[in-house]
Amino acid sequence: MSPLNRRSVLLGLGAATLTACATQRLPAAPAAAPQTFPKVLARRERITRTVVGLRPFRPQGFRLEAERFGEKTVIHNYGHGGCGVTLSWGTSQRAATMAGEAGRFDVAVLGGGVMGLTSALLLARRGHAVTVYAEAMHPNTTSNIAGALWLPASLYDRDVATQEFLDLNWHVTREAHRGFLPYVNRPGYGVSWVRHSETSNRVRDPRFALPGGDDLYPDLQILTAQTRFGFPYEERYHTLMIDPDYYLDQLMRDAQLAGARFISQRFETLDDVLALAQPVIVNCTGLGAGKLFGDETIMPIRGQLTHLLPQPEIDYSYTTYIDGSLYMFPRKTGLVLGGSHGRGNWSLDVSEEELTRMIDGHAALAERAAFATHPA
Repeated sequence: MSPLNRRSVLLGLGAATLTACATQRLPAAPAAAPQTFPKVLARRERITRTVVGLRPFRPQGFRLEAERFGEKTVIHNYGHGGCGVTLSWGTSQRAATMAGEAGRFDVAVLGGGVMGLTSALLLARRGHAVTVYAEAMHPNTTSNIAGALWLPASLYDRDVATQEFLDLNWHVTREAHRGFLPYVNRPGYGVSWVRHSETSNRVRDPRFALPGGDDLYPDLQILTAQTRFGFPYEERYHTLMIDPDYYLDQLMRDAQLAGARFISQRFETLDDVLALAQPVIVNCTGLGAGKLFGDETIMPIRGQLTHLLPQPEIDYSYTTYIDGSLYMFPRKTGLVLGGSHGRGNWSLDVSEEELTRMIDGHAALAERAAFATHPA
């Protein structure tokens, strides 16, 4: 994983309108009995850590293709923006298939984050001799501080992405979702279903389908009354929550058990990469691909996450907008507060202003009267 990228945050979330390929109208859900939801205790004295990272974003979307360099074949699998963890099973399966089509036994994987680990695991299980090269290894990679709610939307610009990419992304998203399902509630992997709400200041009419299709989100409801926080519009459904603290530990262990080797190595130039002994190379370097492979389109989107002490009673998540984007994801290790998106910002310093916005914003949401009156 590139040093530029090692503290990145990959946040699988965003406005669902960004990634849908179809629109539809759904009937409003009938009223149900109100239920009180526990409040998030968003206070500074409950902060356990604040982390900052850079999402590897390409306006046209992720890069998934083969490139020849003389006798070497490079399979590119990078540039997933805020959706690296959530899309990992989708693009990595395709990258592994492309690597296999090169017809060579030995394969190198560049990058020790979720894309590199998933690609390595798939290739090793298919019988390849796999070596992972990265400067930073788990637990010190990009993906280790990801938000990782399964809602892959913040990965391209709609006015730049082609229809060909949108079609590819639709199928890859569905494949990625299927890849995670066998891990739900599997001991030690940190993957589970969570009740999620996405609220908006305006009614979406017509609305776009959720990423990959509405059928991937059980119990979907479209609400314009009795909404969470009292917003005019809410989409409420179940989706997957992936906790990188657990998941990446198991993923690396699985890759090692399948036979993948791991070597710590830093690459400065393309020549350094092509000097590897393996004839096939899977490139999962994220932001590092800009320097190594001359990709001038890749850029950082800065993210800052604040972790709070655990609240076991919190069994729901939300994304919303109040003086900027805000989201909360519950984990066993603590509550994750986020919502910052600094395009082109390379700073890894904690912003005190952003920290204050997070704490005050989530505290204000918890106190809104509508919080305790919406149906279950």
